[in-house]
Amino acid sequence: MGKRTLVLVIALGLAAASAFLIWNYLTSVESDLRGDLETVVVFRATQRIEAGTPGEDARGLIAEGTAAAGDIVFEGSTILCVGAKDGADVSICDQNPRDLNNVLAGKLAVGPISRGQLITDELFVTPAELNSTYLSEAVGANQVAIAIRTDDESGIGGFLRPGDRVNLLASAPVDISSLIDLYKDPELREVITGVAPPDTTTPVGTEENPDQVAQFVETFATTINFTQTVLQDLEVIAVGPDTSLDPLGLGLEPQGAQVVVLLVTPEQAEKIEFSKRYTSVTLTLLPGDAAYNEFEAPGVVVDDLFNLLERIQEQVEASFGS
Repeated sequence: MGKRTLVLVIALGLAAASAFLIWNYLTSVESDLRGDLETVVVFRATQRIEAGTPGEDARGLIAEGTAAAGDIVFEGSTILCVGAKDGADVSICDQNPRDLNNVLAGKLAVGPISRGQLITDELFVTPAELNSTYLSEAVGANQVAIAIRTDDESGIGGFLRPGDRVNLLASAPVDISSLIDLYKDPELREVITGVAPPDTTTPVGTEENPDQVAQFVETFATTINFTQTVLQDLEVIAVGPDTSLDPLGLGLEPQGAQVVVLLVTPEQAEKIEFSKRYTSVTLTLLPGDAAYNEFEAPGVVVDDLFNLLERIQEQVEASFGS
């Protein structure tokens, strides 16, 4: 063997020995590090678990695994943790949930849960929690919901159901004393009625020329009852526990007095709130299939039933001539 060959062989041998020593050193360092890290037993999904899977069915798709304690055990952790890998220390997971059967019993997977995903107690919930809905989901943009408590009469006999459409009527006594005062003044009365008193040198209202109209209007009460359709074509989204998102299917069985929730604009909500506080409110039911055309609602007063104002006008004309 030549001198150069011998030197090459020695160099290769030294390089191999150095590589082995470095590998051995790094291996020992890694082993020491692993020895210092505590490993705990956890649960992982072995296959994909679809949303809504019953916990009892998901049990066969979950198996024990391991993970570093530092990644699993911390304040507020919801990751299931049984204890240390060697089983010697179970208290390490005291602040974690650990009972898999309790997590799965009677629950459904929120899912989907990916293969290999750590199992937490938040991944399985009760059917009610999984299928929970909120009435706010029925409220659109620029809309609000407002409630009205009705009785059998104001709530259409208890036959209201979510999806119905209604008009809202308000009734209240109205003070008309100011109007009576206007009729008692001859000049203002002329402005209102357009009927001028007769041209006479004797002033109206004197002993020689008594004001018969003023005497007549003084016989009337200073308040009248007034009813008006305040809002029209409002959608009902809830009647008691029956909602448009989760209807109960009550058919035509009357439900009696209920809290009715209406879908309205913010401006309409203000009118409804005022009506609730200062008037008596009644709902009327609109057709379900036929189109509804809103109408001008002047309101109803006693004169619409008994022609009271016509009698006043006739008295004015009889007093001064038409």
